[in-house]
Amino acid sequence: MIRRICISFFRWKSRSNPKGEAPIYCRLTQDKIRRQFSTGHYVLAKEWDSEKQRVRSKFRQRRIDLINEDLDMIYNKLYNLESKLIVEGADNIVEAVYNIYMDKDTSVNFFIQLFQKRYEVASKMEGIKFAKYTLWKFRHIMEQTQEYIKWRYGQEDIPLLKIDTSFVLGFEEYLLLEKKLAPITVNKVLQRVKQIIQYGIKCNYIKVDPFVEYKPLKTEKELVFLTEEELNMLENYQFAQEKLGKVRDLYLFSVYTGLAYHEAFTLQRKHIIKGFDKELWINMKRGKTGKAFEVPLLPKAIEIIKKYGELGNDDSYILPRMSNQKMNSYLKEIADIIGIKKRLTHHTARKTFATTILLYNDIPIEIVSSLLGHSSIAITQKHYAKVVNKKVSMCMEELKNKLMQKGS
Repeated sequence: MIRRICISFFRWKSRSNPKGEAPIYCRLTQDKIRRQFSTGHYVLAKEWDSEKQRVRSKFRQRRIDLINEDLDMIYNKLYNLESKLIVEGADNIVEAVYNIYMDKDTSVNFFIQLFQKRYEVASKMEGIKFAKYTLWKFRHIMEQTQEYIKWRYGQEDIPLLKIDTSFVLGFEEYLLLEKKLAPITVNKVLQRVKQIIQYGIKCNYIKVDPFVEYKPLKTEKELVFLTEEELNMLENYQFAQEKLGKVRDLYLFSVYTGLAYHEAFTLQRKHIIKGFDKELWINMKRGKTGKAFEVPLLPKAIEIIKKYGELGNDDSYILPRMSNQKMNSYLKEIADIIGIKKRLTHHTARKTFATTILLYNDIPIEIVSSLLGHSSIAITQKHYAKVVNKKVSMCMEELKNKLMQKGS
């Protein structure tokens, strides 16, 4: 008769932290052989049910539920691993189960390790396939993922085989509740994590996609832009501080060109060309997609270029340099001074260009898409659907009035 190993969990009281929380350990025993390891979870004495070896059910916080789910997952994986080793006729089952589970098997692939490798590959393509800011976001999300692993498992890294639906849902709640991130930001983090998982699946490191039944959080991103009235207020206001007037001008340059922050502040003399119409145009690539685009320089944009100096050599920057963080800080101050009740950031200049400058002046959506450098018109329609609908409504109202006049 086969004797199975005993898999148990206990709260190691003597290792309590200053908050009175003690670690939960898993112990494997058979005959006189014993191996144990930390699950990475800490609980108070009143939360632990030593008889059931689980957190007490009356403590219904989501984090407590996650702990019990994790203990169940650990138990099931150990049990299944033991069953496999018994069938294979392995010796010293306790030692074998412990070594494989604790990843002392060098064939095991780790999640953060794979994340790091993909980041290193992407970094080599900076400026070719990926923008510097995109790589920064990549690394930031990798660090957020590692923080979650430390928080939940008490480890620096975990095997890819341990990543399941519970991991994904737990990460989502961690980002929402612990990190206080907005739903749209949580979706972006998990989207990047999903890309790494899918790569692991292609490489046969992981068999089951933990995202297969996961649905991103529902979000409705507010489109923030300046109306014609607010834009006039901004353009005509006389600032007491010269630096605020300068920030206003830098912002207005993007209002009349549609350039995102990275594009506006990397704009050089070589990007200004004479077009087929003998007028000045901006010709460059979008930092986000790498797609080439051209934008005609409107009179107000040319005025701002002249105000801050004539065009120099081909590699000279057109606008004075300023960090995005500092720019947005000053824009917040400007909005408060003028009385604009919106969260003003540099990116709202691009939105204002698309809406107040283009769409509200009857520029067709396909031309707007081209000027914004979007990879497809579908992206433009998705982002500016409400504005387009409003414009359609206005046009239909005009048509209705015309038809009524003809009929009278």
